[in-house]
Amino acid sequence: MRPILPASLLLLLLLLPLTALAEPRFDDPPTDSRDGGFTLEWNAEGAVELERASGPDFDDARVIYRGGDTSSVISGLPDGEYRFRLRAEGADDWADEARVEVAHHSLARAFGFFALGGAVFLVLIVAILRGRPRD
Repeated sequence: MRPILPASLLLLLLLLPLTALAEPRFDDPPTDSRDGGFTLEWNAEGAVELERASGPDFDDARVIYRGGDTSSVISGLPDGEYRFRLRAEGADDWADEARVEVAHHSLARAFGFFALGGAVFLVLIVAILRGRPRD
C-alpha cells in the first residue's frame, strides 16, 4: 500500500499546471491628457520594458523605460495619439497595451484664462489702494 502514496503524489504534481510569473499589466491607464503629461502605472513581478509609439502598428516604437519601477511619468507630448506597450524584460511577447489621446487646451482658451487672471489682479490692486487709510 505504501508505493501508491508516492505514485499518487507524483501524478498529482504532474497534473497541476505550472504557475508562471504573472505578466505585467497597466493599472487603469489614462485615456486622454489635456497638458501632455500623465503617469503610467503597472503591476509587475520584475523588470519591465515600456515602449511608446504614435500608431497602432508600432512602426516608430522606441523603448522609453527599462527597469524595475512600477510607474513612469510621461510629459512634454504634443497633440496626438500615443500608444504604449509593456512586457517583462527579456520576454518575446508584449503583455499589455494602452492608448492615450493628447489634446492641449486651445491657445484662445489659454489667453482667456490669462486675461481673466490679469483682470482679477487689477481689481485686487484697486481694492487695496481704495481701502487703505488716508492721513
